[in-house]
Amino acid sequence: MLEKRLLCLIMAFLLATIAHAESGADPDLKQIMQALRDDSVLLLNGLLVDDFDVVAEAAARVADHPEIPAKQIALVAAELGEEMGAFKQYDTLVHDFSLAIRSAALENNRNRAIANYQQMINSCLACHFSYRQRVADALSTEAAGT
Repeated sequence: MLEKRLLCLIMAFLLATIAHAESGADPDLKQIMQALRDDSVLLLNGLLVDDFDVVAEAAARVADHPEIPAKQIALVAAELGEEMGAFKQYDTLVHDFSLAIRSAALENNRNRAIANYQQMINSCLACHFSYRQRVADALSTEAAGT
């Protein structure tokens, strides 16, 4: 069990390190979202096997994800306008739920960790359903160089 846990942590760390090294810069929103997805899956895997160390580590990475680059924030804000506050609120919810998951994991409290994981995922999905396409479209102008 300890070997699997250590292997999972090493793999997650290596993947994140390689992705960051390959980019040569701070991660953009797409890379941040991909890392959050990977950490959410790792978190779920930890919950499924009661590996609270993995759960705590993955939840901490979700809570402490990198900041979205200022240029991308400006593009998103221009697209969302008055909805930017609601968009930001989803990030705050995910952050708060991930901290609650970490706290529960440190106490080996499976039920509380699972309940907060479900709320975190619900917040992710609600944000994606509400904003994913519009944000992607706004950021595609950056990628196109316009």
